[in-house]
Amino acid sequence: MTLYADILFAINFSMDFLSLFLCSIILHKKTTKLRMLIASVIGAIYGVLDVIFIRKEILSIVICILMSIIICAIAFFEKNLKRMLLSIFVYWGISATLGGLMSLLYSFLNRIFLDFLAEYPVKSVYNGARFFLIVSITAIVSIFFSKIFTNKKDIKATEVTIEYGGEKYKITALCDSGNMLTDPLSGKPVVLVSKKTRLGNKLEKVDDKFKRYIPYNDVSGKGMLKGIVPQKIKVGENLVDAIVAPINKDDFASYEALVPQTLV
Repeated sequence: MTLYADILFAINFSMDFLSLFLCSIILHKKTTKLRMLIASVIGAIYGVLDVIFIRKEILSIVICILMSIIICAIAFFEKNLKRMLLSIFVYWGISATLGGLMSLLYSFLNRIFLDFLAEYPVKSVYNGARFFLIVSITAIVSIFFSKIFTNKKDIKATEVTIEYGGEKYKITALCDSGNMLTDPLSGKPVVLVSKKTRLGNKLEKVDDKFKRYIPYNDVSGKGMLKGIVPQKIKVGENLVDAIVAPINKDDFASYEALVPQTLV
């Protein structure tokens, strides 16, 4: 069987980029196209070198795992180890699923084009046509999934700076049009912060007499949040007037807080 390095590189690149792209959508990961491109190029180069130089199966598996971790670190690096591990496992799951789908597609295209292109003596014509279809279908799948999982009006991240107790906290928050919580006394919107964050942990320890009680009602039932009025809060570069309330949630789609869309 003849393998073409350029075709192998292109297929590995498109598969890595698509896997990272879907991972960023599913987990609402904040990244850039440049970081995903760099990670995909590195993954594609490794894919070619693995076929050429690495002969031992166990060594290949170990290096493949390490490379996938490096790829995810380049595309989605963050200090929170738990969220970083989640990104890696989701990336593995997507890659395995796409790998299986592409194997089926490859087999299907073999049956279709083998007879049709058998008369051509140049193998590159056959491989080129097959590769063109694989890349085209990959692009179509990318667009399809992006339409399903993304909504530019609803999925948006922003940096939030909160000053409280003489300290400044910078967190990354997910904007949510569904977050319509307000303080019943002042009518101020409420920014929800995970209790697992440094800010959330500090707000939990504040004496209850300094807190605002905010009733809520969601799919999980009714309850009461205890909010704090910070000295200053900025959403992006804009100074806003809002309440901050810690909530018993690890994260919001890998972000540390949830900001009402009205504050963005």
